[in-house]
Amino acid sequence: MSNNGHHSFMYYSSSEISSYIDSLSEIEPGKAFYLLVLSGPYRSAKEAFEKRVEKKVGALTEVNLRTLISNDEVDSIKKIDAFFDQVSESDKRFILRNGDVLAGEYTGHTYSTVRYATPQEKYLLNKMKESRCFFIIDILEYENIDKTLQRNAQNIIRFDQPHSFMGKLIWKLKQISLNGHTFANKRSPLAEK
Repeated sequence: MSNNGHHSFMYYSSSEISSYIDSLSEIEPGKAFYLLVLSGPYRSAKEAFEKRVEKKVGALTEVNLRTLISNDEVDSIKKIDAFFDQVSESDKRFILRNGDVLAGEYTGHTYSTVRYATPQEKYLLNKMKESRCFFIIDILEYENIDKTLQRNAQNIIRFDQPHSFMGKLIWKLKQISLNGHTFANKRSPLAEK
């Protein structure tokens, strides 16, 4: 399971997903660095996948990357160091939410057509490698996965919207319920008179 710069890539609906998840039980968090990137907006499929992964590797500690990464490089490095200083022996499996911040969501690099790793991302990846922990990074936009992240990830799994009519319908219904209980009023102001 070592990574020599070659990551694999698959879709969550792939027939290989089950055997891939089974293979995760061979990983020993604390002995070797492992990085899995989940990309895409299909939240319910990601959640189901994460539950299956937890059954193989153990409970994942959730971390919001927005609490570690900002456009202030020095501040980000301090926060990243503080985070890794408090990682305990029992905390060896993490899911890092809001991974899009690594692609410069806050750093002004967002409008470049070619994605380059920000200094904050490079620093975080080095600390992750040193920690020898198991990491999942959750990213919404596939385009936010730069070459550095690709090189460091053992696997990238895409969670794109379903393409079938029923799949799309279910996906859209789930988005409504996931976005809370407030619904946009589609009626025009004239209709209320």
